[in-house]
Amino acid sequence: MRLGIRGKLVGTLLLAGLLPLALALGVILFGVVELRIQSRGRVCRALATQQANHLSSILAAQVELANLINGLPGTVEFLEKANRVPPLTEDQIKRIEDSWPALRENQGILAQILNNELAARWTSVARARPRFTEVMITDATGRLVAATDKTSDFFQADEEWWQSCWNGGQGRTLISDVIFDKSAIPPDGGPPGALVADLCLPIYDHPGGDGAAAPPRKVVGIAKISLDATWMLRQVDVGVGGDEVPRAAWLVRSDGRAVNGAAAAGAAMRPPAEVLPPKIVRRLTEQASGWVKDDELPGYELVGFARVEQSRMIEQAAARWHVMVASSVHETVATVYQLAWVILGLGLAVIAGCFLGGLVIARRGIVRPVLKLEKAVNQITRGNLDYRLSEARGRGEVFRDDEIGRLARDFNVMADQLKQHVADLERADELKRQFIDLASHELRTPVTYILGASQLAQRQQNGNASPILGKVSAKAQRLNRIVENMFKLLASDRFERGLRLADVDVAGLIEAVRQEHEPFLKERKQHWRIEVTPDLPHVHADADKVRDILGNLVSNVIRFSPDGGEVGIRAAPAPDGDGIRITVSDGGPGIPPQDLPHLFQPFYTGGEDAVARHSSGDYQHMSRGMGLGLSVVKRFVELHGGRVSVDTSAGGGTRIHVFLPARPAAEPDAENGKPPRQTSGQPGNA
Repeated sequence: MRLGIRGKLVGTLLLAGLLPLALALGVILFGVVELRIQSRGRVCRALATQQANHLSSILAAQVELANLINGLPGTVEFLEKANRVPPLTEDQIKRIEDSWPALRENQGILAQILNNELAARWTSVARARPRFTEVMITDATGRLVAATDKTSDFFQADEEWWQSCWNGGQGRTLISDVIFDKSAIPPDGGPPGALVADLCLPIYDHPGGDGAAAPPRKVVGIAKISLDATWMLRQVDVGVGGDEVPRAAWLVRSDGRAVNGAAAAGAAMRPPAEVLPPKIVRRLTEQASGWVKDDELPGYELVGFARVEQSRMIEQAAARWHVMVASSVHETVATVYQLAWVILGLGLAVIAGCFLGGLVIARRGIVRPVLKLEKAVNQITRGNLDYRLSEARGRGEVFRDDEIGRLARDFNVMADQLKQHVADLERADELKRQFIDLASHELRTPVTYILGASQLAQRQQNGNASPILGKVSAKAQRLNRIVENMFKLLASDRFERGLRLADVDVAGLIEAVRQEHEPFLKERKQHWRIEVTPDLPHVHADADKVRDILGNLVSNVIRFSPDGGEVGIRAAPAPDGDGIRITVSDGGPGIPPQDLPHLFQPFYTGGEDAVARHSSGDYQHMSRGMGLGLSVVKRFVELHGGRVSVDTSAGGGTRIHVFLPARPAAEPDAENGKPPRQTSGQPGNA
């Protein structure tokens, strides 16, 4: 759809106002959103680091407290006494393990385990600090010697945690992953079963020291203390929530799986995802702390993380923990978008006011004068060369003393000059027409006479014709072709003669052209290669012009093919099935690239030295005429609505392709012979 000047002015005003506003708002909005997201991401990272440090301090405090209690007087002596008892045999261990589930707290060995000084001490501690849900102590052989509650089994030396903590008698402090222990008593005193993290501590015979003279320490027992993991998770959740801080905090392992305490700690502490997306997991392995934006966590896209640095006294952990603090991107940038809408509304209001004012000014100063100019141009186009614009200038007039007013004045001057030029052209055209009529008669008459006289003289010689008469006849024939081509080109350029359309047998025309040029091929010892498709369709065309097209192409091919070479003609239906495609080829040296754009120009014979390159030869190798043959070909092909193209290569000859439609796109004007409208792009010269 084409826009008038009003539409273009409206579009220009809208672009001048709305586009800068949209770009500025977009840049500002993008920048502010990015800054807001980065700021919230850093907040999440800081909170995660704060929570991780808090949890690390808690773990360190629990380890120090447990070591302090294990170091109280009587503990080592109790364990050394237990270690003096001979180790149990496998049968003894099996009998105790088999009877263990049925034992009551006041029966047999279980009563000894639950009622001794170490058990009493840790029971008092567990009551005072509910975060210790269960404590058990074994001797150096793995036998259970003290506990705060009945455990699931008696012998612990076959447990993985015990062997890791024993460490071949060297001892090693470790903490397990968060697990659900069915035998642990929760802090609220409910039925057995609690979410715990087991802290395993070796108990040595003496504190040891850093001095070289200090005797080596010996592990006399192992203490397993179950920490309330729900309490730890609640510590992570402290201070996270509200409108201006992140929405959730939770604990994960290094593999990205949540330390899930939701079942025991309540739905409020449920993590947003049981398993983190791979993008975040990779960052956990690469950095100790940071933040990342990941759309795979809807509602929690901004995630800050920090590694929990476990106490320096913990030598081994089942898994590293990371505190995750997450926030919503939507909540983060909601206020920014609200502000953007306010700015957009105010900007549109200002633009609307400026737009209306600019539209009024543009209508008075631009639209009305341009419409008057358009009307004047239409009058000139219709042939009213006497139409002029008003010379009045000033306030209230259509034209003022500005650029458009000066354009109107120049238009009047142009109209005066155009009227004069038209008159001059009419006189020149009349002179040209008279000259062409005169030249046509005056040139054709003597050429025809010379040609006829020379041929008559040759026939009268009875085969003993003088070589001079032969040359005269050949030159007269050449001059006759030049004259005919000139007037064909002039007639087609002026469209003085229309197409005489009829069904044309192109295969028959090719055969006629072959017979006409056969003597010249024999003279040059050349041979034909003609390929005509048997079912070549007829075309609706002007037979004389199609024959001229073929004759001019074949003449060029003969001249530019070497002696003994091959002259090729190929005719086949067009690839799209609408018309035919004719290809004429030679075996010459090819056309230089600089000549291709000018190949179909009248009188062009190659390069700037066209006159010097012209020769008066007929069909001699590389001879050049006046440069009219290919111009006639192009003009006649275009008259039929077809197209012509050339492809050439150095040493590989030249191929000229002619496409003729089955029927011209439109019948030529019966009065002036105007060519039919083309159905495709302009014919190429390459």
